Amino acid sequence: MISINFDSIIYSLQKFGGASVYFKNIVDHVKESNQFKVFVTNAHSFHRGMPVCSRADVFHSSHFRRTIFSRSRTVTTVHDMTYELGMLGNGLKAKLNILERKGSYFDADVIICISENTKKDLLEIYPCLSGQCPIYVIHHGFTTPNFDHLQLPEGLKDSGYVLYVGGRKNYKNFKLALHGFVESGVWRDGVKLVCTGSDFNEQELKLFSQVGVPHSIVSVGLVDEAALFCLYKHAHCLLYTSRYEGFGLPLIEAMSVGCPVIGADVSCIPEIVGTAGILVNADSPNQVARAILDLGNSPVRNRFVAGGLVRAAQFSWHTSASKHMEVYASMASRN
Repeated sequence: MISINFDSIIYSLQKFGGASVYFKNIVDHVKESNQFKVFVTNAHSFHRGMPVCSRADVFHSSHFRRTIFSRSRTVTTVHDMTYELGMLGNGLKAKLNILERKGSYFDADVIICISENTKKDLLEIYPCLSGQCPIYVIHHGFTTPNFDHLQLPEGLKDSGYVLYVGGRKNYKNFKLALHGFVESGVWRDGVKLVCTGSDFNEQELKLFSQVGVPHSIVSVGLVDEAALFCLYKHAHCLLYTSRYEGFGLPLIEAMSVGCPVIGADVSCIPEIVGTAGILVNADSPNQVARAILDLGNSPVRNRFVAGGLVRAAQFSWHTSASKHMEVYASMASRN
């Protein structure tokens, strides 16, 4: 039986996020396999950067840690290249994150990238990794939760809304979603732009007033999974205008419950959406506006709803975990 050691440090580094979802699902599926003996090393944020004393056949950290024993073959997962591409600044925090990640990449026996676009970026930044170790692309999976009993917040029941999920700073390109929404004119019919995530700051509130729709933009704050899927299910569409993502899990989440997607035609977004969503120029509010209006046409909307359901069904945690297990088994056979 192949022994594999995971660590759990990711849970102390982020409350929400694709990396936590990814790690939990992969570990849970590997535990169910009779091919592996699984050990999970509990870790907290203060263990960050510290090596793990693992003698397992394979060690896979949830956040760029390494093992001090050469017997264990090490896997590292690359979720995105935001730090290396300068999208999160170039201060001390960013530099330390880059060093942490780079050390993990170059010490790895195997690298797993969560999208072809992430692999492309990795090799453009670190071309000498090509040929140093196997680099696999394994997409995230997805399981649609069942939250049919949930109800929308009172303020959203009587009007339609366009949904924006996640951060709004820098490369997330929120202003494209905002200006596209304003240009569409749907707010004149009471349609709102609903945003999850942090509450609006003063600068954002000022911007909303400047564009003339301060009462048509609503923050629902940080929401749990149940509330999020309720929002997806009843939305006119999801606006996903980010300029860069490692995978873009909200795209799959939305499509899985029949929410049409409007996404920027950049980074991994076309790879994940395929032809099941409307892709727009990342600098064109006009294209966003037209896409919002096009989804008011029933035949067009029905086509993207149906396509999205089919596309989302192609992403499975069972399939993703099975591919991971194939990688682990091939590594152990080389010990």
